[in-house]
Amino acid sequence: MARREADRAAHDRVVEALLRATAAGDRDAVRGLLDPAATLWVDAAGSAAATPGKVEGVDETARALCRVLRPGPGVEVAARSVNGVAGLVVRQDGVVTGVVSVAVRSGRVAEAWVVLSPSKLERWNRD
Repeated sequence: MARREADRAAHDRVVEALLRATAAGDRDAVRGLLDPAATLWVDAAGSAAATPGKVEGVDETARALCRVLRPGPGVEVAARSVNGVAGLVVRQDGVVTGVVSVAVRSGRVAEAWVVLSPSKLERWNRD
């Protein structure tokens, strides 16, 4: 049980650090949070916000995360529970437009999943 709690605490710290780094637009800090073999999966069906598919490598993954999690006018990015663990939720004018979940290994983001598909985000907008 203590191991699971330690893993969850490490996961939460990485997600919070990712939130801070992307909010500051600090791509170098984002790169530092990524595993050297980081992979990002994007589900953007029906969204013009990103190209769907797989992104590999630190530079491309950092670039994609910074683009998706970039704050701006009317945009709020916050840490929230996603599939039972800390993740990031993007809202544009109060409407959820993106959800990011990550797998943390050895204190770094090894994989990330970005959902931008409006149909898959419907349940996030029912509240």
